Amino acid sequence: MSMEFSSCYLPEEMMIEILLRLPIKSLLQFTSVSKYWNSLIKHNTFIKDHLKLTSNRIARDGPLLLLRHCPREPNVEQYSLHLDNHTFQEYSKPQLTAKSFNECFRIVGSCNGLILLSDDYLTETNTFVLWNPSIRKSITLPKPHIRHSEYYTVYGFGFDAKKDDYKIVQLVYEGHNRAGPEVVLYSLNSGSWKAITAASPKHEIAPTMWSQVFVNGFIHFIGYSKKGEAYDNVVLGFNVCEEVFHEIKMPRDLASEVPDMELIAVSGKSLALQHYDSKHKCCNVWVMREYGVVESWTKQFSIDFLTPNFRVTKVLGSRKNGEFLLETYKAKKGEIVLHDPKKNTNEHLGIYTDPGYTSLEHYMESLVLLDKATSFADSMEQEEEE
Repeated sequence: MSMEFSSCYLPEEMMIEILLRLPIKSLLQFTSVSKYWNSLIKHNTFIKDHLKLTSNRIARDGPLLLLRHCPREPNVEQYSLHLDNHTFQEYSKPQLTAKSFNECFRIVGSCNGLILLSDDYLTETNTFVLWNPSIRKSITLPKPHIRHSEYYTVYGFGFDAKKDDYKIVQLVYEGHNRAGPEVVLYSLNSGSWKAITAASPKHEIAPTMWSQVFVNGFIHFIGYSKKGEAYDNVVLGFNVCEEVFHEIKMPRDLASEVPDMELIAVSGKSLALQHYDSKHKCCNVWVMREYGVVESWTKQFSIDFLTPNFRVTKVLGSRKNGEFLLETYKAKKGEIVLHDPKKNTNEHLGIYTDPGYTSLEHYMESLVLLDKATSFADSMEQEEEE
């Protein structure tokens, strides 16, 4: 690399090591210092090295929490990043400039600082947006070359560490009696979709919760098959590198239940199951202590749907201290509540929402997408901010 604008006192390698440890906000400002620093910070190697250092720090300190809620007034989806500390302190309030055709976008998943948004809450539009709140950049992806399903469609989002590529898997179901779903895959590196003929799973993916979690290199879904009134449930894992499915057995207590379940990541790295038990009006949380080991499934606790003060409409996700964020409903109002299952206590956070549209994701800041071409919409956004 050229030594243009390098320090007279610091070797280039040391200067880069210092830059890699600076906050993203500072790095974005430094891209305006010189052409050299701009090309350095936006270079794929710098972005990958910065991500690796951030990942190591996240493994030690834990991720941020990205909360999306939709208040009735104003009726606009709102995002906030929070520290996972005892006060749930707000860290920043990123603004999404992309507009949805529906009430709002659905968050498919989060990976390495990228959020995948799908515009399909009420009407399927086949519109996907990759958004990095850290660098205030989003790109709209090309639409998949696959017909719209009158039945339902499932999506997953993950990272291929071997090819340094971000991928979206889409499964289109046409009905129970078909041989299997059509499966297509989007690669950010290639910028295109392709069909995967050998990847169709034997179990059907449960559409009720739109649940997917990326953990340990696999995108996970709730899978089931049904014979008569009997269910056979599994966790389906899509290997993002090999582009094939495999199965993980569920706890025996859940293997034949109605698949009213949702997957979450505990602290962003462990696989967990939430079973919505309508009979006992509670949500049972199971955690897989050792990935892939069926015997390590452990039932942690239950969260009651009904309390003296409100009704729980959704368990959003967990914090590193074992607490859960809940979407609750009372007197025609939705509110986010912090629940401590060990003490069975609830803390009202003063965050109000329209029930059904709230999401929580574990999030880490990154520079991913900074090396991608800036779109016209992004340029307009930057001009307005300046």
